[in-house]
Amino acid sequence: MDKEIIKNKLQALLNHYNAGNFQYTARESEILLKKLPNNIFLMNLIGSCHQNLGNLKMAEDAFVYIINLDNKNIAAYNNLGNVFKTQKKFEDAKENYLKAIKIKPDFINAISNLGNLYFELNDFKNAIENYLKALKIDDQNALTHYNLGLVYQSIGEFEKSKRQFQKVLEINPANTNADKMISRSTKYTKDNTHIKSMKEKLDNLDLNDAQKINLFFSLSKAYEDFKDYENSFKFLKLGNDTKKKLIKRDFKNEYKSFRNLKTFFDKYEIKHLNEVSKDKKIIFIVGLPRSGTSLIEQIISTHSQVYGCGELDYINNIVRKYFYSNGVLDNTKLGNLENNRINEIKNEYVEFIEKFDKNSLIFTDKAPLNFAWIGIIKILIPNSKIIHCSRNPKDNVLSLYKNDFDDRLNFAYDFDDLFEFYKEYFELMKFWKTKFSNQIYEADYEKIIVNQENEIKKLLNFCDLNFERECLNFYKTKRPIKTVSSAQARQPIYKSSMSSYQNYQKYMKEIFDKLDQV
Repeated sequence: MDKEIIKNKLQALLNHYNAGNFQYTARESEILLKKLPNNIFLMNLIGSCHQNLGNLKMAEDAFVYIINLDNKNIAAYNNLGNVFKTQKKFEDAKENYLKAIKIKPDFINAISNLGNLYFELNDFKNAIENYLKALKIDDQNALTHYNLGLVYQSIGEFEKSKRQFQKVLEINPANTNADKMISRSTKYTKDNTHIKSMKEKLDNLDLNDAQKINLFFSLSKAYEDFKDYENSFKFLKLGNDTKKKLIKRDFKNEYKSFRNLKTFFDKYEIKHLNEVSKDKKIIFIVGLPRSGTSLIEQIISTHSQVYGCGELDYINNIVRKYFYSNGVLDNTKLGNLENNRINEIKNEYVEFIEKFDKNSLIFTDKAPLNFAWIGIIKILIPNSKIIHCSRNPKDNVLSLYKNDFDDRLNFAYDFDDLFEFYKEYFELMKFWKTKFSNQIYEADYEKIIVNQENEIKKLLNFCDLNFERECLNFYKTKRPIKTVSSAQARQPIYKSSMSSYQNYQKYMKEIFDKLDQV
């Protein structure tokens, strides 16, 4: 095959890959590979496609094959590291990034990815070190500046984080993710120039819907800061309505899974529920998102005996891996769960959290939507502590509607979807509280705000922890907060978040009236 033809075919495939056409690129690359056996560019492309498609074993095999052909191939080592990181095989990932860096010390992709790995493991010192190393190589790398900004924001270094996000905007003004991150830690006044900048982008730049959504939510937050609720809601509705167009919004399987759980656990009795174990103790903090889960974790993890892991997706992934069929929770799979399998899954989870800190005995896992899996958590880890966070439903729903979340919260952008999800959540939690009445602690957001010390003492007592006064000063700690609550959870408890729904009463009356009936 002519060299020019090959070059053009490879470029065309790369263009398809960059456009996100992974199925097509993988298929056509595999066809071309038969004519160009052991072509490393093609094999890297195939492996990267499979990684993006979630075919991680196929991706791993492709990169390992390349390395066996060429043990100096830095792209393959880097890509293999990414595959291992996705699989939560952090040591394997680190090993491959370091191999790539050893071969090429200024290989910025591997250095940045090593920073990402440390960030995921809450090792912020090493994350920052690697991002700064990468920026010495290329100070115009917007992604590295952005990731460094995320680290600083997570540990409460808000001025440093803003400088990084502003650098991103200098490099690429259309990167509205940086605008969104700046808005989260900014208390706006009417004359803040960032407001004008964001509005000018909407008027003058050719932005896609995703970019516009960032600006809509950020502007809503800005106007709310100086109590212009009319304009705040105007941009809020624009953000939510635009978001609705981009997402899948079918929750039938999720609600069917909730009902399957109630059917199964209505008759299932968990053995050893009250057994005291010497194993690692896990404190699960659950509830609707924006119900105070970040605040509760910040309080508990300030305790000297506790390591706060943050918002983990591990339990959700375990449930879907072992107990789902065709997108729905399968009661048969739950019923066939044997003791040895229980221990295997439990050990898998414990090994994962130990990667954050091998020395701690008590951990928090703050994934709000784990409220759905309380029964399964109690099967797997009977001695776990469950804290359910609750908040005034109207404030909670408003706070959900005010934020742009990841794909698991696709119910948050429409009043009807929000209400239906709230109802399903409410009914499931009512069931869990009946089933495990003394195993679930109710952390009432409003009570904590009104009577901080007394409520924190009761919370710690439930967790079998002695009271430490440092827990009252939770907002001063440097532990990471990687959620949208990063800025709020680093402030003293404030009462302004109570009954904030009243500011939006006339705009959200429809859903507020429905909530009164639940």
